[in-house]
Amino acid sequence: MGLTSICDNFLHMQGMRGSMKPAALCTCPHLQLPHTSRSRRKPSRLNMNISISPQCVASTVDVATTTPTQPREALPQDKVFSKDDFDNFLRGYKSQCNEHDFWITDDMVEGEIPQELEGTLLRNGPGLFEVGGVGISQPLDGDGMVCSFSFKDGKVFFRNRFVRSEAFIKEQQAQKMLYRGAFSVGNPSGGLFFNPFDFTVKGIANTSVLYWGGKLLALYERDLPYELDATLRTLGTTDLGGSINTPKKFFGAHHRIVPGPDGKRRLVGFNFSEEPSGGLLNFFEYDEQFRLLYKTTRLLKGATFGFFHDILVTDNYYIALENPISMDFGKLLTKYTFGRACLAECLTFDDRPTRIHIIPRPGCTSSGDVPQKDHVLETDPFFSFHHINAYEVKGTPQVVVDTAAMDGGIDFSLSMENGSEAIYQRLSGRAVLTRLVCDLSTGKVKKLPLVPDRAAELPSVSPAVCGTPHQHSYAAASRIVGPPNWGAFQMVLKVTAPTDWGVGSSTGSADSSAIKQESWYPGRDSFAQEPIFVPRKDADSEDDGWVLTMVYRAATNTTDLAILDAQQLSRGPVALIHLPHHIPHGIHGSFTAEYLGPRTDEEGKTSTYDIRLGVVDEQGQPMYS
Repeated sequence: MGLTSICDNFLHMQGMRGSMKPAALCTCPHLQLPHTSRSRRKPSRLNMNISISPQCVASTVDVATTTPTQPREALPQDKVFSKDDFDNFLRGYKSQCNEHDFWITDDMVEGEIPQELEGTLLRNGPGLFEVGGVGISQPLDGDGMVCSFSFKDGKVFFRNRFVRSEAFIKEQQAQKMLYRGAFSVGNPSGGLFFNPFDFTVKGIANTSVLYWGGKLLALYERDLPYELDATLRTLGTTDLGGSINTPKKFFGAHHRIVPGPDGKRRLVGFNFSEEPSGGLLNFFEYDEQFRLLYKTTRLLKGATFGFFHDILVTDNYYIALENPISMDFGKLLTKYTFGRACLAECLTFDDRPTRIHIIPRPGCTSSGDVPQKDHVLETDPFFSFHHINAYEVKGTPQVVVDTAAMDGGIDFSLSMENGSEAIYQRLSGRAVLTRLVCDLSTGKVKKLPLVPDRAAELPSVSPAVCGTPHQHSYAAASRIVGPPNWGAFQMVLKVTAPTDWGVGSSTGSADSSAIKQESWYPGRDSFAQEPIFVPRKDADSEDDGWVLTMVYRAATNTTDLAILDAQQLSRGPVALIHLPHHIPHGIHGSFTAEYLGPRTDEEGKTSTYDIRLGVVDEQGQPMYS
């Protein structure tokens, strides 16, 4: 199915589908901020004029920040994610029609930006939620907008820009919808019906962003990557030197950067396409110059709709989880064909095992006495979008897979009519950070929840331990303790588990007291997004570094970037960067040590461009500020 990328973060967003009309901007001009223990600057009031649009942001966003001595908001003890909470969350899905380039000034910063933090934070997500004044059916169908925060010498340069994808340009020129998304009901082209077996959806380049081998790529797994320059201007699609030569020209939105046998870093990407006899899964392994080293292909029987959205890599294996998803062909033929259901609604979660495919990685040697062959292991049914990390237990036939598992499956039938805060009061869609201990000699899988009482997703680890044993992981988490209740993600959660936790024992349990948790809660009207760990130079431990997360503030319709000390997460940010405008809820991002901003002596460089003025010139070339 052409759904995995479009459904990315569905668990986080699925409840909003009932209310995609632009919400009124809160009139409160004050942004309530948590106390930061290392704050040294007191921000002043600032203004930035932003163009008026009935669909986009309101004009003149006034941001008045509190002093650094403002007490931190305590974590509420309520048991239910309320309608007010839900409405606050929905406010993060307003279009941002303005593309900005500006230096972060002192009055936008609370605390102190670490001098050692150097490189570029890259984020991607939907930025436009209507075409020609007509709202899209679901935010995940929104056109991709990439943001960058470039850090150097304690200074930061911010940019945001829409990816000028082919579909984006054509729809902006036509000022109407021309393509269907996986959540779009009906045929945007105006026909009464369409081929139910054509799973083509709009290429929106909105899921993730990666810098590797000198290339900056906006990713969406049902399309080729779009290459951008350092200013985030679109250069066009790329097949990565001809390496994407599969029947479907796709490249997944998820990847892993791991060490190779020579100690140098490798990028492992993948794609997946549906075939009548199963799912076609391809892995691509590249060196640091983006040269293809290996391509590995598997046809997975019976996995046509296995929903492969993320992958894992260890020293010797590629790992992919096959979700127990089937197609409701009756609904596909009777409703989807005639525009009465979206493509996602035709998928169903089945009560059959989740499969773990463990595939030998070429150019590597097997671990211990385990022969180099494919392994397919089965465990109790669950659905998973995103994985934390995987590693081999040296000297044993065991492989540890940490993931975010939804034991209650996922419900793709939610529609514009039935989405509400009530979806957070059931197990469906509620992800729990979970450890799977896979024994390759017996084929047995031990499934253990790491944090059973709190929903969490969008996990990450330090890039230094990807594919190898880790202790610390980070995720966006719900403030509501359950089960079954949960809520949209608002907190940053750090989980510390011994690398041997759950390993070795034949029992299905482990000592939960060995799991440690630490969290940061930015406030009731605030929504933290995917946390990205950035190691400190010459780090002396796995968690020696910072956690970066964007935070949407519903009370002011603005967005912050929080910089947290990973070893003291609960103390709050060492710095908060207050953008004078909002960035809609994003999906995925990454951090590169490469500085992608302008020269630091060009401090007067600023610009703003409204995409409603046009996205291509008379020659059909992409147009910017």
